[in-house]
Amino acid sequence: MSKKRLDRLDAGQCSTDRSHHKNNNSTDLNFTLHQRLNSNVDEQLQSKITFFSKFKQKDLPQVNDSLQGMAQTLSKVSFNEIQHHQLQREYEKIKTELAQFRAQQIKLYSTITKLQKDNQTLMEKLKFYDEEKLNLQRKIQIEQKQNEELTKKLKRSEQRIQIILESNIIFQKDQIKTTLLDTLHENEHYKMEAIQKQKDLQKLQINNSNLNHKLNRLTNRIVAAQRHQTESEFIDQDKMVITFTEIPTNFIFRHIFQNIECKQFISTSLEQTPEQFGSHFNLIPQDQKKIHLIWLFNHMVNYREFSQQHNNFIIKLTDLIVIKTYPDLYSFIQNMSQFLRVQRLTLWLRDYWTGFFETIQEGQSQKIICSKGSFKDCLEQREAVNKLTAQRHLLYQDSKGDDIYQENTYLYPLITDTVLPAGLLEVFQPTQNNSYSDIQYFTSLLGTFVKIVVQKIENEIVLQNVAKQKDILIGQFLCLMQSNDKLQFTISVKEMQSKLLQISTCEIIFIENNQMFKYNRQGLQSISCIAGVCGQIAQDQKPAFFSNLTKQVHYNQLIDMYTLAPVYVYPILRGNECKAVIELTLTNKQIDRHRFRDPLTSLNQQSNQARMFCECVQTAYLCKFN
Repeated sequence: MSKKRLDRLDAGQCSTDRSHHKNNNSTDLNFTLHQRLNSNVDEQLQSKITFFSKFKQKDLPQVNDSLQGMAQTLSKVSFNEIQHHQLQREYEKIKTELAQFRAQQIKLYSTITKLQKDNQTLMEKLKFYDEEKLNLQRKIQIEQKQNEELTKKLKRSEQRIQIILESNIIFQKDQIKTTLLDTLHENEHYKMEAIQKQKDLQKLQINNSNLNHKLNRLTNRIVAAQRHQTESEFIDQDKMVITFTEIPTNFIFRHIFQNIECKQFISTSLEQTPEQFGSHFNLIPQDQKKIHLIWLFNHMVNYREFSQQHNNFIIKLTDLIVIKTYPDLYSFIQNMSQFLRVQRLTLWLRDYWTGFFETIQEGQSQKIICSKGSFKDCLEQREAVNKLTAQRHLLYQDSKGDDIYQENTYLYPLITDTVLPAGLLEVFQPTQNNSYSDIQYFTSLLGTFVKIVVQKIENEIVLQNVAKQKDILIGQFLCLMQSNDKLQFTISVKEMQSKLLQISTCEIIFIENNQMFKYNRQGLQSISCIAGVCGQIAQDQKPAFFSNLTKQVHYNQLIDMYTLAPVYVYPILRGNECKAVIELTLTNKQIDRHRFRDPLTSLNQQSNQARMFCECVQTAYLCKFN
């Protein structure tokens, strides 16, 4: 009976819609039936045993029969269990097939949805194409109507032309002659009027050119008045010498020491037209005309030489702007002495790290001290110093501390965007006394371009150093990635610091489970809390610079570095969590080395090398110990 019930249950299970809820119910029902069969068999055995215990020896045949019945029932039970296991295996097999069918059903459903979407897009495209097709058909119909109208118009015009050609229009000869005579008279009249207007136009053009010339002279006067530089801006009234630091806006400095009457005559002559100059020159007394002509001739010759020199100087500047090294710059400045017609032209550049001013002459380096003398005045006042006199003046001190005196010297400062001037140009012993003003003018131009070249060379040197540092960083980064544990990582970090930053020192403090520890010469050193300046940086999660770490309020000698040098502290972050802290001392070896930058200003800024070092260590740590 139980076997039939199991068959019916399995048949009912196969006929279902293979839903998961019904399968679970059939499994529970099968299990309960099996338990009931076992319980019935146990009850029968127990009843038989109790029944046999009541019988006596005379009832042994009955007991034997009963035992045989029990054996038959046990064999039936074992047979039922075997069939139950077989049915269980078949059920599991059907269950796996059902799962496969469901997976195939999901795949088919996804493909159907995808095909539906594609079908929808294709239908939209078809609608769009149909609309375009309708629009094109409408346009074609409109164009066909227009073509039909045009063909009708063409036919009409052809008919008219044919009618005109066929008609014989005859003009009378007398009428043609009269019209031709009238047109000839009118043409002559128009020619006379055109000639008169041409003459009037020429007169107006002459008057217009005169007025434009006057307007240009007036505008030049207005511009000169707006950007007027008086002689007092160039002349030192105490020493009566010309001096200027910026490039002048006009050439008034070339006529400062001329005769007043000569300057007035030349200025008025340059502002007049040729006709006005002729009338003005006729008014000059006969005995003074010669000297006035000499003044004008000298002025023209002087400006001719000045313009030629100015043109040659511009050509020289094209060679200056392509210089890329300091030795080439020094040699170029020395060669410019022949062009400026001076005995010596020297470029002095500041070195903030030593305090000296340096130049190269004949392949040898020369250093001086600018603590007193004219060099000091020029650099502190940021103005050119004119010592073009025969008197000897104190200029500077040599590297041994001896005072150096010199005459006929002109100094021009090189003022860049740094705190202090980058250096100066020294002009010594001009060969022509009448060219002092021109020498100062060309020196100011040369100084302006030298400043630009110096800044360009220094920036290229800084970029080259940064490129070398990046190459070192890449090599050391690979070494850091080969570390097996944090001790080896610490050793690799210190090796990287010694190669990149040389004499500086560094330490890396690890943070785990609200504890801080580091590896040093004594071994592992730890502290069971977040403390010290490193702990403060770990909480703030921002890098910081400390000029004196030991004087900080949060300083802890167990975990923080003890040093008198400036320290750069950098946290290693993963998201919002600090995993380690780097302490790095900053010395002059790795501060941004810029030839014309003040060391104090540079020291207060984050070092590019230190920042690159810390970022490289952070990247390696997060990749290795993620």
